[in-house]
Amino acid sequence: MTGKRKLARMQEEIQRELAAIVEFESRDPIVRDAFPTVMDVKLSVDARHARVYVAAGTEIDSMEFERALQKDQGFYRSELAHRLSVRHTPELQFIVDHTVERSLRLEKLLSDENDSQAN
Repeated sequence: MTGKRKLARMQEEIQRELAAIVEFESRDPIVRDAFPTVMDVKLSVDARHARVYVAAGTEIDSMEFERALQKDQGFYRSELAHRLSVRHTPELQFIVDHTVERSLRLEKLLSDENDSQAN
């Protein structure tokens, strides 16, 4: 198996496990109330660092949400270590993903534009 395929498989496994941890086992009420979704995980080539893109399902202060995720990153990493069979669990860096919000806003703008042209 090539290194790229192994890295991709590991990213998928980390995303799946982190999704379960962040969505269902988070202790911070800010994270729980945001209804988080792990959108993507990007691993470094050596698999020592992972950027975790998380979207909030509700309207919240994204800075506060990101701070709450970063504050509990030790918990998330510890839980991830118990679930993965790897020698080194990657350091986690959480990034709030605004892709869904942007796409909904763009869809609304296009819908409003179509409505105004129809009239």
